[in-house]
Amino acid sequence: SYYGDGDSAMDDTSYDRLRIAVLAWEEAHPAEVSPDSPTGLVADGVAPTGDIAHTTRLLSLDNVFDAAGLVAWGASVERRLGRAPAGGFTVEPKIDGAAVAARYRDGRLVQVVTRGDGRHGEDVSHVIGQIDGLPEQLSDAVTVEVRGEVAFTQEQFETANEVRAAHGAPVFVNPRNGTAGTLRAKGRPYRLRMTFWAYGVVELDGVPFLPAGATHAEALAAAAAVGVQTTAASPAGLLVVPDLAAAQAQADAVAAMRTELPVGIDGLVVKLNDTAEQEAAGLGSRFPYWAIAVKLPAIERQTILEDVVWEVGRTGVLAPTALLTAVEIDGSTVTRATLHNPADIRRRDLHIGDTVTVYKAGDIIPRVQAAVVPLRPAGAVPVPLPDACPRCGGEISTAQERWRCAKGTACALPALIEYAAGREMLDIDGLGRTYVAALVESGDVRDVADLFTLTVEQLTAASGSAKRGAKLAEQIAAAKERPLNRVFCALGVLGTGRSMSRRIARHFGTMDAIRQADATEMQDVEGIGPEKAPVV
Repeated sequence: SYYGDGDSAMDDTSYDRLRIAVLAWEEAHPAEVSPDSPTGLVADGVAPTGDIAHTTRLLSLDNVFDAAGLVAWGASVERRLGRAPAGGFTVEPKIDGAAVAARYRDGRLVQVVTRGDGRHGEDVSHVIGQIDGLPEQLSDAVTVEVRGEVAFTQEQFETANEVRAAHGAPVFVNPRNGTAGTLRAKGRPYRLRMTFWAYGVVELDGVPFLPAGATHAEALAAAAAVGVQTTAASPAGLLVVPDLAAAQAQADAVAAMRTELPVGIDGLVVKLNDTAEQEAAGLGSRFPYWAIAVKLPAIERQTILEDVVWEVGRTGVLAPTALLTAVEIDGSTVTRATLHNPADIRRRDLHIGDTVTVYKAGDIIPRVQAAVVPLRPAGAVPVPLPDACPRCGGEISTAQERWRCAKGTACALPALIEYAAGREMLDIDGLGRTYVAALVESGDVRDVADLFTLTVEQLTAASGSAKRGAKLAEQIAAAKERPLNRVFCALGVLGTGRSMSRRIARHFGTMDAIRQADATEMQDVEGIGPEKAPVV
């Protein structure tokens, strides 16, 4: 289904595990392996083949999953060469998309072909003009075929799902599957932008493009020089290294920056840089022996959406959280994920009991991306939306995508006061949950500003000790001298957070200037538009 309409009912990690188990069984029982086993075929023999012959075979890559696997691959390369490689290695990102071959004649893009079975692919030239990095016209009138990966960037993916939802189409489960489906789709009433990164160059129609003996890195540089985007242009870049120890170090470095990349990667690709050594290492039926994919831990898995709970934030915003069947993602067990807001839940058509795709990388809060609709159980009901504030039972304001308790900050006042008194805001040491609750219950504190008018007597009553009351009064007095951005952020103004508070403080300079600013003046602050300004 992944190679068909792009809607896979199984995540990559589950598929890889099953495939590895099949390979292990075949290795242990060679006499029982079926002659038509798909494990030796490109894309395991299930990709739509098409009828366009490839210039040369467009193969997959073999995978390793750790440093030991990379070392073992290096040993196999040495055996094939009869010596250690002398030309070094390249390390580049493995973009998580769909492989294509793009053909240019006299500088004009004339055909785009999917990988298919490696020998023949489908003609998807209808996507010409909607792929960034794959220009319709090159800067030079050259004839060449570039091979690479087409993918949605994260920004393009979000836009694509907004467009699809607006047209009544189901949202994509993830960027990779969305790309596969979009490449093959015809007749849609909309066009979705995608991006291309070249990872190889092939001579076309017998017309020379590269000088004799050009290395892999030099080939990509030549493609970039005429206007094609290559993997070297990604933030992860392409690095030429002398040995596999340096290759592993680069893989580790890119893995650390994975969450900052604009497009998803599922690993790094290590290749022999010298083309003569590539030819000597040779090709298998499914992958070249001179390249290997070093897979990174999964940051996207499928699991079950068991329930949704609603919490009220410090400014009264209702925050939905998905409760999930436990699943391991990027080295940690995930049981909860963000759902953003009610509009997002409806846009993604989420039902209780759905199999959902969950994304997590590094310190990023796990998020639910979409439901795998074909796996939806019978009788599943849409995620219920609250009709009253889950904290106080009061009315809900649904005027914006992010619903709020109609009471605003008053609904979550204790939490707001605790947040304001915290170390990263006003840093009022000693003003913990118990004392905050007493101040709110007594009516002495009705908003954050009331903290600055509290008397020693009120603080003594709340803390139950004159000594503690005096100490708290000193801490509150000191809090008045905190940086303006921290004081402003502590107020819990709607539409602002730490970053916006810094920009507001930097722009106006004083609290008096902020208080006197009207909506027009507030729009002069970076990031505040005509809709947000009146709210602030």
